[in-house]
Amino acid sequence: MCGTLATEDPGPLVRLCIPLGVRQEGEGCFKVSADQKGACAAGLLCGGRDHWCSRPCRLGTPAACPEGFFCADTPPQPLCLPTCEKRGCAPGEQCIQFGDGASICAHVYGTDCQQSPCPEGQRCTVRTDPPQPGKAWMRCVAECGQDHPPCADGMVCDDWQCVPRCDPQGSAVCAEGFRCRQPWPDAPFACHPDWAMTGPSSSSPAP
Repeated sequence: MCGTLATEDPGPLVRLCIPLGVRQEGEGCFKVSADQKGACAAGLLCGGRDHWCSRPCRLGTPAACPEGFFCADTPPQPLCLPTCEKRGCAPGEQCIQFGDGASICAHVYGTDCQQSPCPEGQRCTVRTDPPQPGKAWMRCVAECGQDHPPCADGMVCDDWQCVPRCDPQGSAVCAEGFRCRQPWPDAPFACHPDWAMTGPSSSSPAP
């Protein structure tokens, strides 16, 4: 289908042909997905800061969105974003907060740093994967690289973040939901979400 995408403020709107996918309302998506697994089903738009499959809505209209959603003022048009703050989540899931006021129920891998604040000098990161709805990977990370102190023992600097070092042939293993990977040939082995290598995700650092 032909979709309208918002670029960085105050950039122009861009119209692109994007695939019709399998992601349902309230699930994560890729704004420009390479295949159907990360794209929204017919009638839904991929929008919001953290990219959710959503239906258009009209601000100020109480019944604009179904239960479990709210009408958010997102560019290029208002959309119904998911929220779990009032209805709560099933056992084993947490209500995870994202940008634009959106929130979803998800099983958390790693440390739920929205419930347990990170130590000073670290920030809470949240990542999701559209083909795996209902899951979130969270951890506290310290920045590394130029103008930042070296990572602590047992950690390695990867993509400007200190992440747990691991050895695919040794005893240093990763936590549940994370896998020991080397994103590229010269990169160190480190614990990454078990679906991720490199590239964009559907989420951003926690607000």
